[in-house]
Amino acid sequence: MFGGLTAKELARRTWRDIQDDDCLGRAAQLAYYFTLALFPLLIFLLSVISFLPEADEIILDWFATVMPPKAMTAVEAWVASVFENRSGRLLSLGLLFSLWFASYGTGALMDALNRAYEVEEGRPFWKAQLVAIALTVALCLLVIGGAFIITFSEKPAAWIADSLKLGNFFGILWLAFSYVVGFAMLAAGMGIIYYFAPNVQQQWRWIVPGSLFAVCAFLLASFGFSLYLRFAPSYDITYGSLGAFIVLMIWLYLTGLILCVGGEINAEIQSAAGQRIVEKEKPEPEIARR
Repeated sequence: MFGGLTAKELARRTWRDIQDDDCLGRAAQLAYYFTLALFPLLIFLLSVISFLPEADEIILDWFATVMPPKAMTAVEAWVASVFENRSGRLLSLGLLFSLWFASYGTGALMDALNRAYEVEEGRPFWKAQLVAIALTVALCLLVIGGAFIITFSEKPAAWIADSLKLGNFFGILWLAFSYVVGFAMLAAGMGIIYYFAPNVQQQWRWIVPGSLFAVCAFLLASFGFSLYLRFAPSYDITYGSLGAFIVLMIWLYLTGLILCVGGEINAEIQSAAGQRIVEKEKPEPEIARR
């Protein structure tokens, strides 16, 4: 599973790569781009999912499952402002505009994963941008799919529970099912990112370890960060009204760092297994560019 490496050796090599590839600095860069991309992404999601009843609450509930409560404060305030002053032009004509800017965060992640595999971006700008947009849409569909399942499966679930007189037991099963679906969608999203984002030809089996690590680390980091914020002194004391936004930035930083580390794990396993890193498209030579 680890390309012949022990877990200890894989951890040692990954730690070395984290330092060599400046993953901490790249995570800060990703946090900045994610911040710029998050709100246009929410506009895009709210535009696409507007056919569902209470679309804003569905999206917020979905994000709240993985985002610390303090960070959700900034997002909820923004969404409330958008829906209070919304217009058809904002949520329809601005759809492509929002998607374009939301893809910038994905583009920054593509650059970070290329660094993990030690390759350059050989795809032309237009193709790389199309890949970033396609990845953004795919991740949005995962969120929309999860929201759709949660929204339109509650009534059938309640009907089944009443018909079979399952009571609380079925409620526990349904909660477990929801967590399984959420975990599966997160894993699918991570796998899609690690497979299509870097300019590297690869097989699905080489990206499984990094994807599982990213999902588990993401959930643990979100839970641990939420726990820390619950018992630590309030950020409002230090940052005032900016406290919620600072927490959001820190959470996005942790997310970017986890994504970078997952990519480093996949790259190390593929290298240890003797798999040659093959670029999808070779970058143009400097002479040809001139």
